[in-house]
Parts: sequence; structure tokens; C-alpha cells
Amino acid sequence: MIEPLIGQNHMVWWWLPWILLIPLILFVIGIMICLWVYRDAESRGMNGALWVIIVIFTNIIGLIIYLIVRESKLTAPPQRITQICPQCGYVLYEEVNFCPHCGKSLGPPKSPPEK
Repeated sequence: MIEPLIGQNHMVWWWLPWILLIPLILFVIGIMICLWVYRDAESRGMNGALWVIIVIFTNIIGLIIYLIVRESKLTAPPQRITQICPQCGYVLYEEVNFCPHCGKSLGPPKSPPEK
């Protein structure tokens, strides 16, 4: 009964490397999710380290909670165009005497007209 199984031992372990590879792949995916959560939370003005700790300890539940409660992206307020360089066409967002792009003198800053 035991004799036929002795020569077939090499076929039993072919799946072992694949089974050991699955936890490694899941670990790498977890690290990638934590990096994304950290960067996304920081870009939204939230505490990235806190959210990474929450996601590490609660796994997919923490990720779902983060996706629900995260704040909207921070955006810069729109800047008002004050003048355009007549030589190079560079758009200037503040009152300046010289174009920072080409160096052309733009004269003294213009004050807004009084009513």
C-alpha cells in the first residue's frame, strides 16, 4: 500500500511556491493602498498618518470609512490677472515693475481708478 506513493513525492509540492507567493502579493497591495491613503489624505488637508494607522488596523473597513468621510480636494483660490507683458505676453498675477519672464520694464504699478 505504501510502495506506490514513494516515487510520486515530487509531484505533491509543485503548488507550494505559488501558495507562498499569495501573502507576498497581498502585502505589497496593502503597502500600496497605505501609500495612496497617506498621500490622498495629506493632499486634502487631513492627517495622513492617522488614516494609514486606521487602514492598517481595520483593513478594508478602514479604507471604506476613509473613502466615505474624506474631505474634498484643496484647491488654490483663483488668481486675478493684473496685467500682461506687452513684449512676451506673459501673464502677471501681481503688480510688478518688470516682467519676470523677459525682464521688460513695465513702469510703475498702476493703481486702480478711483470713483
